Amino acid sequence: MVKHRTSLLVALIVALIVPQAAHAYLDPASGSMILQAVIGGVAAGALAVKYYWRRIQAFFGYGSTDEPE
Repeated sequence: MVKHRTSLLVALIVALIVPQAAHAYLDPASGSMILQAVIGGVAAGALAVKYYWRRIQAFFGYGSTDEPE
């Protein structure tokens, strides 16, 4: 039974890895939407770093862990 599960898992992984033809078209709107998502992700990451900056400094040993009053 275990042998069948292993062979099924291997077959599934191979089926997912083997590239297949993608009949896709990216128009300018799709490209700008992808670019907008990337820029939004970078902005969200920058805001997260800004929000947690004191914790990041404390993690690396800089500053104090006390919150400002």
